[in-house]
Amino acid sequence: MRAVRRTAKEAIAALATLAVHESRVLPRVGRELAGWRGVAAAVPDPRLRDAALAALTEKASNVEAVAVFATLAPARDRPAVVRAVVALQVAIDYLDNLGERPGPDPLRDGLQLHRSLATAFVSEAERGDWYAHHPQREDGGYLDSLLEACREAFASLPSHTTVEAPARAAALRCGEGQSHTHAAVPSSAPLREWASRLAAPAGFEWWEAAAGASSSVAAHALIALAADAEASPEEAVLVEAAYFPAIGALTVLLDDLVDREADARFGEHNYLDYYGSTEVAAERLTSIVGLARAALPPLPRSARHAAILAGVLAFYLSSPGARTPFATTIRARLLRAGGPLVRALASILRLRGND
Repeated sequence: MRAVRRTAKEAIAALATLAVHESRVLPRVGRELAGWRGVAAAVPDPRLRDAALAALTEKASNVEAVAVFATLAPARDRPAVVRAVVALQVAIDYLDNLGERPGPDPLRDGLQLHRSLATAFVSEAERGDWYAHHPQREDGGYLDSLLEACREAFASLPSHTTVEAPARAAALRCGEGQSHTHAAVPSSAPLREWASRLAAPAGFEWWEAAAGASSSVAAHALIALAADAEASPEEAVLVEAAYFPAIGALTVLLDDLVDREADARFGEHNYLDYYGSTEVAAERLTSIVGLARAALPPLPRSARHAAILAGVLAFYLSSPGARTPFATTIRARLLRAGGPLVRALASILRLRGND
C-alpha cells in the first residue's frame, strides 16, 4: 500500500511538473535563447561565432531539459531561475563545442576555458583569460556575458548565499569533467586519475563517478534550491548528494547509451565502453537508479525531484538510440527499475515524437 501511495504521489507530481514546464517554463526559455542568439551572432571571431550559434541551435534541447529545475522554484522566483539555468547551460554547451575544436594541448585548454564557470557563483565579477590556450580568443565578451547573466539572476534568489559554495563547486566539477572527457581519446589515464580524486561515495566505479561529475544537473538543482527562502546548508548537502554522482551519472551514461553507435563511428569517448558487457552495464545502471531513488525522500519537494528523475529516464529510454542491439537489455532493465511512472512517461514521449 505504501508503494502504491508513493507511485500515485510521484505521478501527480510528474503531471504537475510537466504542466508547469510546458506552460510556464518553456516559453520563457525560448525567449532567453532568442536573446542569446542575437548576442552570439555578434561574436567577432568567425569560428567562435559558429561554435556559439551551433550550441544554441543544435543543443537547445539540453537547455529545455535542464530548465525543468525551474519547476521546483516558487512562481515569483521562477523567471530568475530560468535565466540563471539557461545562461549556465548555454555557456556549458558553448564550451562543449569548443572542446571539440581544442588547442594544441586539449586538456590544458579545456580546463582553462571551463574555469570560467565558477564565476557564475561568486559575489563579485571575475574575468580571466579563459582563451589563453585556445587557438581563437575574440569572443566579444560572449562567455563572460553568459556567466554574468547567470551570476546576476542567481544573486537575486533569496537563499543564494546558502547555496553559493556548493553550486560553485558543482560547476567547477562539471567543467573539469567535461575537459577530461574530451581529452580522454586516445588515452583515458588522465581521466581515470582525476576521477580517483573525486569525493564520490563508495560503490561507484571510477568512470561512473567521472560521468556524474561531468553532468551539469547538480549545479542546476542547487540554483533551484536557492529560490527556496528557507533553504538550509543541510538541504544543500542533501541535494548535492542526490545529484552527484547518481543522477548526474545517469544523465551522462544514458546520453552515451543513445549516442553509442555514433560515437563509435567518429571515434568519440563513450563511458559505456568501460563496462565489460551489456549485461554488466544493465546491472550497474539499474543499481545507480536505485541509489538515485533512495537519495530523494529527504529532499525538499522530493516528489518533484522524483518526477524529474523519472523524466530523465523516460526521455532517454524512449529514444531510438535506446533500442539498438547493445541497448535493448539495458533499456528493458531500466524500464522495470523505473517503475510504472517511467514506463508511462516513456510511452508518452515516444508517441509525441521522441523518435
